[in-house]
Amino acid sequence: MFKLNTIFRTYLVAALVAITPIVPALGQSVSKEAAVKAAFVFNFIKFVEWPDKVFSGSETPIKLCVWGRSALDGALNALRNKTAKNRVIRVLYTQEEREASRCHILFIARTGHARLETVISQTTGKNVLTVSDIPDFARSGGTIGLFQSEHRMRFAINVDAARRSGLRISSQLLKLGKIVSSEEQ
Repeated sequence: MFKLNTIFRTYLVAALVAITPIVPALGQSVSKEAAVKAAFVFNFIKFVEWPDKVFSGSETPIKLCVWGRSALDGALNALRNKTAKNRVIRVLYTQEEREASRCHILFIARTGHARLETVISQTTGKNVLTVSDIPDFARSGGTIGLFQSEHRMRFAINVDAARRSGLRISSQLLKLGKIVSSEEQ
């Protein structure tokens, strides 16, 4: 009996050691949906042109700010120090309206919905690409809204908001997205 318990404990410890690297990964992992949304945000950088004046030099990082807390925090944080357009991405979390207007990309979490109108008005005309998964975000004045349709992630682009912010969106991205206008209302 003693030998059986020892063998059982040995196997149990071995099994626990074997799965230990997986447990933190699962706890810290992000959902597939969050990872897909973060990948969309990363790829938007590649297809949006900011005015040259926005970057003080060739080494100036891209500031990706997150307004509010969301299930995407871990996935967006994974973009930290990645490179896009030969610039390092810096991820910042903010609730300050002044700071939001100093970002290159502002992801507005669903928890930021209550102050959405204020944040949009603070960033309009400031060369900030606003992105969110808040329903009807693009129609509400945001630049790019993420949404699900037929079990697939899609995005809507508000061309008026992009124009007002001085951003040029690539025709390739425009072909892939649903074009909306805040002036349609």
